[in-house]
Amino acid sequence: MVSMGKHLIQVTMPRVVLGWRSGSKNNYIDFCKKHSTIRISFKQWKTIVYSFNTSFRDYVLETGERAKLPYGIGEFSIFKKKMKTAVTVKGKEFMNLSVDWPKTMEKGKYIYNFNFHTEGYRFGWKWFRETARFTQCELWYFKPCRTTSRLLAHYLKADNKYQYLYNEWK
Repeated sequence: MVSMGKHLIQVTMPRVVLGWRSGSKNNYIDFCKKHSTIRISFKQWKTIVYSFNTSFRDYVLETGERAKLPYGIGEFSIFKKKMKTAVTVKGKEFMNLSVDWPKTMEKGKYIYNFNFHTEGYRFGWKWFRETARFTQCELWYFKPCRTTSRLLAHYLKADNKYQYLYNEWK
């Protein structure tokens, strides 16, 4: 809402698409235009795309290695980073750990999550931008879907070997 004297004017902006889905109908239509000799239904095409994505994700989770996607998209892996418990800013020291909110509400004071089950390490997905082969790749970012992120957490909690399998990438 913008105020102009006594009148209020509502300004609406068009919604900007933030996500890109590999299995969308638009991508299927583009595929059919580029490859007119291949006859495949949308359901079959979507199954192929999602099965490739799932197998790629599972390979990275199981091996911990850098894996390269085709067409110059670049390499992906799981990163491992030791978290600092405290940081100093302008002479003051602050806790740099995430708050465990259920325990904080129960105890009435801040309880921090020290990640003892992973020996203080934090894990996540990493896209190596320097291996991407398209222009202005520094403007793009990679955010895994919730299922993929939660699967990484499941791997780390289910078996202790995975926290030693993943590397600290620079």
